[in-house]
Amino acid sequence: MLLRRLFFVMLLFCALPAARHAVAQSPAWTGNDDMLLFYEALTKIQEQSIHPEPPKDMVQKAIRGYLRQLDEYSDYLSAEEYAVYNASRDSSYAGVGMDIFGDHYGRILCLPYPGGPAYEAGIRYGDVLTFVGREAVRSNTVRLVGSWIRGLPGETVTVTVTNSKGAVRTLSLVRQRLEADTLELDSHGPCPRIRIYSFGPETVRKLSRLLASLPAGQPRVIDLRGNTGGDFFAAVDAAALFLRAGQPVVDMRTQDGIRQYVAQGQPVDASPLILWQDGLTASAAEVFVAALVDNGRAMSLGATTFGKGVSQTLVALSDGSVMFVTNGALRTPKGDYYHRNGLAPTHVLEVVPGTPDAVFWNATRTMLAKP
Repeated sequence: MLLRRLFFVMLLFCALPAARHAVAQSPAWTGNDDMLLFYEALTKIQEQSIHPEPPKDMVQKAIRGYLRQLDEYSDYLSAEEYAVYNASRDSSYAGVGMDIFGDHYGRILCLPYPGGPAYEAGIRYGDVLTFVGREAVRSNTVRLVGSWIRGLPGETVTVTVTNSKGAVRTLSLVRQRLEADTLELDSHGPCPRIRIYSFGPETVRKLSRLLASLPAGQPRVIDLRGNTGGDFFAAVDAAALFLRAGQPVVDMRTQDGIRQYVAQGQPVDASPLILWQDGLTASAAEVFVAALVDNGRAMSLGATTFGKGVSQTLVALSDGSVMFVTNGALRTPKGDYYHRNGLAPTHVLEVVPGTPDAVFWNATRTMLAKP
């Protein structure tokens, strides 16, 4: 056994140079027979396969494949992919005014902002993105595909989309620097409607200011259709604006146990609330919905939400690559795990992504008319 271990330690340093730093940092691995078996398998594949690959490529594929089979949100980006992903998030880069989101069927859906290049070109809520340039998006992550769409302002990016009727269009969009407002007020309905497109650093401040400008006691609608999440902590703090100190917002189960998040202050708004939701209300937006509905603070209207009830953490590796590892499962204030199941509305409305506002308003009027 000792000779076997010494042999494979030498093998790690000779045949798999990309792993040298990791082995040096984790000497206990050299004494783990299961890990030695893994490296033995890679070496034998390299020796026997008619398609031999460099050790680095084999290791990257093994990491990526393992993470992706764990769940649909764990992933791996090589150092090169992560550099592209990071560059696309730089303030000097520009987009096309569109969020994208991966659904349960492996498709990437388009969620354009009104008035942006994508919307003006005819892309609509729920259209399926199939290509960016000549790159097929299927089997690639939303993080990576998003980095392909973004680039320098003024440059053109070509996207291919399919709408709900099956029509396929290839469109050239000019990247623009856009300050998309992720929160807006619509005062044209029977009561004020606050649309939250995603949760970010400014959400709580803007929401608090908007609520203060509305008449006290008047019912409000908070529209979360197509809100695929954003910042977890922004959603927790936004929900707390409507809750009393000590009321639960969400629990997160990790390897270290259960962490509870509760409201810290007093509510800034006590008016009746109706939440609009659909099948693309996801992640942080589901945290917001569950917190208000389970605490009896709001009613919800629409379809069952998407069901992303897990969180991820980014783990950097020594060669510059990164892993996105699912590290927490979320639970509603009533103690329900909703991952993949979603959150059923208190008032069911038969809708699909893109159902007109008028359908929601008609149902909202009926709810408001009831004592």
